[in-house]
Amino acid sequence: MTRKSFALIVIVVFMLSFNAVAVEAAKYTFKFANPVSKDHSWGRAAEEFKKMTAEITNGQVEIQVYHSGALGKIRECLEMAKAGTVDFVLSGTGHVTRHVPELGITVLPYLWKDTETMFQALDGPFGQYLGQRLSEKGFEVVGWWDNGFRHVSNNVRPINQLADMKGLKIRCLPAKVHVSFFKALGAAPTPMGWTELYQALQQGVVDAQENPPAMVYLGKLHEVQKYYSLTAHVNEPGNVLMSKISMNRLPEELQLAVKIAAQKASIWQRAVNAKDNQAVMKKLAAAGLKINDVPEATKAEFRKIAQKVYPSAIKGFGPKGQELVDMLIFFNK
Repeated sequence: MTRKSFALIVIVVFMLSFNAVAVEAAKYTFKFANPVSKDHSWGRAAEEFKKMTAEITNGQVEIQVYHSGALGKIRECLEMAKAGTVDFVLSGTGHVTRHVPELGITVLPYLWKDTETMFQALDGPFGQYLGQRLSEKGFEVVGWWDNGFRHVSNNVRPINQLADMKGLKIRCLPAKVHVSFFKALGAAPTPMGWTELYQALQQGVVDAQENPPAMVYLGKLHEVQKYYSLTAHVNEPGNVLMSKISMNRLPEELQLAVKIAAQKASIWQRAVNAKDNQAVMKKLAAAGLKINDVPEATKAEFRKIAQKVYPSAIKGFGPKGQELVDMLIFFNK
């Protein structure tokens, strides 16, 4: 019997032992902060995670999901998780870079060649390393979720050449490398939380943003944007983080159960998100958003500019930053 087979048998026996017991009232109740709509794949997967956790623990662990930033902005929720007053936080990795700078590597522009490669890295040693660094800061990684490749929308003009980026006031992620990249493209980047974005576009505080199709559609950004140019410059993974304080409240067997449920929910979410992003493109076009493919020559220019901002960004990724980036560049070949 292989070690992998033995591990699977142990997990199955563990799950069956839970199911053999009568359903119990919740002994532990946890709050899950989701920054986006309940209809987005993140929101639906959070609800799946809630159901799976209740099932595998026979109701001993109850997760209460708060959608659309109901518990506060992402930055605030991350601080609450460190303090143990919020138990789970779902966030794009760019928002967590202030706690663990190495997470900025995941949003290096034009790093990931495709989604499959990204998750191979995050489910492997690279993700384990990031998990260790997050653990040092008071977080436990229980899932890496998909969002999809980000594209630029704006109210000024379609992006067909580098010059079209010049002067665009664009909302970007609060990660230094993102700010540097858009500055290098000639835009005027403004870091901003997701929950503030619609109003900022509506009021003209910014005239551009960049997000995957499903986020644009469910966030109703097409109501306040005219053009959507498929730049595919970044795929920022979602980070499902649990407060270490909350995790340590659980006995060891329930900690394992929560992690198993989270892993299963992650697999579910990735598949659903890919389908969502494909489906909503037609809806965005039908709603009047003008969508254009960015010429390959233009994207090649963007890649060259992106690579020029790597050296300055790497300095902020800690003592192993250069080594980690080099490994991922090799991994994406």
